[in-house]
Amino acid sequence: MSLLEIRDLHISYPNPKGEFFAVDGVDLTIEKGEFVGLAGESGCGKTTLALSIPRLLPRGSHIGAGSIHFNGVDTTALSEEGMRALRWKEISVVFQGALNALNPVHTIGSQIAEPIRIHDESVSKKQAHDRTLELLEAVGIPARRFEDFPHQFSGGMRQRVMIAMALSCMPKLVIADEPITALDVMTQAQILDLLRSLCDRYSLSMLLISHDLSVLAQTCDRVAVMYAGKMAEQGPTSRVFGNHGAKHPYTQRLLSAYPNIKHERKFIDGIPGYPPDLSQEQVGCRFADRCDVALSRCATEVPELIDIGGGQSVACHLASDIRAGVQ
Repeated sequence: MSLLEIRDLHISYPNPKGEFFAVDGVDLTIEKGEFVGLAGESGCGKTTLALSIPRLLPRGSHIGAGSIHFNGVDTTALSEEGMRALRWKEISVVFQGALNALNPVHTIGSQIAEPIRIHDESVSKKQAHDRTLELLEAVGIPARRFEDFPHQFSGGMRQRVMIAMALSCMPKLVIADEPITALDVMTQAQILDLLRSLCDRYSLSMLLISHDLSVLAQTCDRVAVMYAGKMAEQGPTSRVFGNHGAKHPYTQRLLSAYPNIKHERKFIDGIPGYPPDLSQEQVGCRFADRCDVALSRCATEVPELIDIGGGQSVACHLASDIRAGVQ
C-alpha cells in the first residue's frame, strides 16, 4: 500500500462565471520513503494540490470529486477534528516564505516545541525543550539560539527553522512548498542537501514543489509535471531527465528553457504563448495552442495519462505511438 494515493482529484475556487478548477482530475502517488518532485509554471495548481493533502486549502475552495488516501485513510471523508489529529503528527508542511509562516512575537524554540506537546500530551515541557534543541542541531542551528525570534535569522536560517518545525513530530510525509525561493544559490544547495539527508535519516517521504526542474533533478527519486490543472507527465527522475528523456512536449520545452553546460552555447528557448484561462471551459489538450507537434485531435480530445513503460506516464495523444515504439 502506498503512503499517499490521490485519484481523479478535482479542486475548484469560486468564480463570477462559475467554478474555477485549479486541479482538474489529477492522480499522484507517493511511496513510503520516496522523495517526489512536483513541477510546473506558476498557477498550474501545484500548491493547491499539495495543500489539499493536509486539508489546508483557503476558504471558499471545494474538493468536488476524487479521493486522497493517506496511509489507507480517505482524508476527504474525515472531520476537521480527524484531520487535526493528522496534521503535523503524520503530515507536515514547510511553507513558502518562512518569515510569513513563523509567528514574529514568539521565539523559534517555542514554535517548534508547540506541536510536540499538542500532539503528545505525555511529553513534558522539558522533554519538548530537549527535543527542540536536538532538532535545531539537526538542521544546523546552534541550540543556544532557542530563545531567538524569527527576525533575528537570515532567510536560509528561517527555512531551517521551518524544516525543524516540520520534523518536530516525526511525520510520515513532509510537504515542502518552494522551500528555496528567494535564497541565494549556495543557500539553496545547503537546504536541498539538508532536506534529502533528513528524509534519508528519518525514513520520511517528501513532496517537493518547485518550478525549477534542475532542483528536482538533483534531489528527487520521481518527478511529476503539472500544466493548467492537469498532470502532464510523471516518472522516475533518472528516466525523465536521463537518456530516455521527457516525452510530453511541455516537459521537453521546460527542459529546453535551461542552459546545458555540456552542449554548445545557444540562446535559451522559451515557450511561446500563455497558459489557458481556467475560468473558461476547457476543450481538448490544454497545451495544444502552445505545442509545436499538436495533432488535429488535440484541439477536441482530452489526452489521458498513459503508462509508456519504466514507470513513466504521459498525458499526450502521441503517447500511444511512444508506447508502441518502446515495446
